Amino acid sequence: MKTLEQVLKDLERLSGIDLFVIDLFCGAGGLSEGVEQASVNGEKCAKVVVCINHDRNAILSHNANMPDALHFIEDIRTIELSPVISIVNRIRTLYPNAKIMLHASLECTNFSKAKGGLPRDPDSRTLAEHLFRYIDVVDPDYIQIENVEEFMSWGDMMITASRYQEIKDAYIKDGLTMSRSTVMTLNTAS
Repeated sequence: MKTLEQVLKDLERLSGIDLFVIDLFCGAGGLSEGVEQASVNGEKCAKVVVCINHDRNAILSHNANMPDALHFIEDIRTIELSPVISIVNRIRTLYPNAKIMLHASLECTNFSKAKGGLPRDPDSRTLAEHLFRYIDVVDPDYIQIENVEEFMSWGDMMITASRYQEIKDAYIKDGLTMSRSTVMTLNTAS
């Protein structure tokens, strides 16, 4: 697996990349593979730079397919984020117009219909709350969350019209756009 220093050095040769991705719960690499294949007019336009998963076998498989990324066999709740910050800062310095996306395929097996639809491990639901640490540190241009529809039933997803407008204004001020999933994510943690 590549070291932080190697990944930072490799970033210097990635001109033309418009989207850099941090893949949390990367598994064996399905999403990452799609990112790596992305192109515009036949030119590669996206790159996975950081991958985190607690499962050693998943990371070893992922690394075999995406050897240029920095891989961590860590729990997203406890990993020390300074290497991620270093990569994000380097990207922002080298490619100020590029976008950074934080992708999270949160664990879902303990509350999906596939397991009967009843929660079995309430601790697995806390993983979504830890995304805010990454959002604060990475300050991504895009946030993408992949999960089962039961994710929507974790709690009250309704917000007041004034709170919605407040959130929307903050996003617009930062040059971001809001979607239903953005509002859902914000409400899940409250």
